[in-house]
Amino acid sequence: MDSLGTRIRKLRKEQKLTLEALAGDRLTKGMLSQIENDKAKPSMESLDYIAERLGVKASELLEEVTSSSIRQLLEQVEILFAEVKRGDADHHQKIVDLIRPSIEGLPLSYEAGRLLYIYADAQYEAGLTTWESPLQQARIIFKEINLLSHWFKTFVLQMTIFAEKRQYKLAYSCILQAKEIIEQEDYQLDSRDALLMTYYSSVLQLAIGEHEEGKKLINETIANAHKNQLFYKIDDMYRIGAYCAMIDHDFEQAEHMFMKLEQYRAFAERVQVDALIFILRAHYYNNYKLNYEQALIEIERFNELIHEDFEILDANYYYAEKGKSCYLLGHYEEAKAAFEHFTKKPIFISHPYDILALNECFSYKALCYAHFGELTTAYDIAKMAYTDSLELVDLPYKHKIEEVYRTIKAQIDSIS
Repeated sequence: MDSLGTRIRKLRKEQKLTLEALAGDRLTKGMLSQIENDKAKPSMESLDYIAERLGVKASELLEEVTSSSIRQLLEQVEILFAEVKRGDADHHQKIVDLIRPSIEGLPLSYEAGRLLYIYADAQYEAGLTTWESPLQQARIIFKEINLLSHWFKTFVLQMTIFAEKRQYKLAYSCILQAKEIIEQEDYQLDSRDALLMTYYSSVLQLAIGEHEEGKKLINETIANAHKNQLFYKIDDMYRIGAYCAMIDHDFEQAEHMFMKLEQYRAFAERVQVDALIFILRAHYYNNYKLNYEQALIEIERFNELIHEDFEILDANYYYAEKGKSCYLLGHYEEAKAAFEHFTKKPIFISHPYDILALNECFSYKALCYAHFGELTTAYDIAKMAYTDSLELVDLPYKHKIEEVYRTIKAQIDSIS
């Protein structure tokens, strides 16, 4: 496929123009020669000038693939991208392979930016390490054509990837970078994106251990969401607010957050919000109110929804909290039966609060196996939970995880 310089040279020769004639009084012959030989890249101002003198649009010079073919490709990719599930590396690789042949010489357009964005996301999901370059290209395109919401989404994707890799400080720096550029360039994000920026900032402050700052910001974000009648992500905000309150043993505030979640059910997808409430209440009763019978009631209400096709309805949640409730009630056979189905953390879990809460459930699973004398299995589970939690923020869950690991290790050592 032709480069930008080659396309300029072809058009110039087709119109029988010399280098001097095309350069006119705004460019030198030497600079134009370097551009045509791809030894220099023209600024957008120079590109507009060259395009005007050639009688074409600048976008036509940038296009290596026709707009119609890009549009058709994007339509095909969007369908595949919407259907593929997270964690499905093979199908994401197919999307990568579909886009790759058209990735060079894309024009300055929404379609090009969107293709690059999907290309980056699919590369990451396929396990490739080259996702950052196309994401940066997409960011440049969206900024150049003034699609600020899409520009901001590139930071969100980058942040999400870093968070999934547990690089929380890098994830937080993505949001801070976007915020700094917005302030420097005096960009005006729409109200939803502005809300999301503060939401992600609060979540990541909590992830890096800035508990008080994150808690304060999430409460401010909730207040602003209500003030501006913006309810996107509000259920997640209530959940995080409830988590913060539970950790602080501020049960009045935790109950307030539960009440707000209940009120929100009238405005949201019922199944998803119900599931969120049931699993969170089960955790609340197990860990903080020590009402294990009520925890079982809540977790069974969650179980009734599992047949619905929503990502949050992962059966591992059900078996984790049920196993813990049964163990704490002394129903060890039931606990073990539940824990046998609790094998992994849901794929979408990436925040330290969620990871630690589930690792604590693994610790209770280890205690359950130890109760039945299966110390080797118990030790392996306890060690996994402990080592997986080491680099995460310091929370009460982490203390329990370490206590269980050291207790079972001591039992193993005493009989070695």
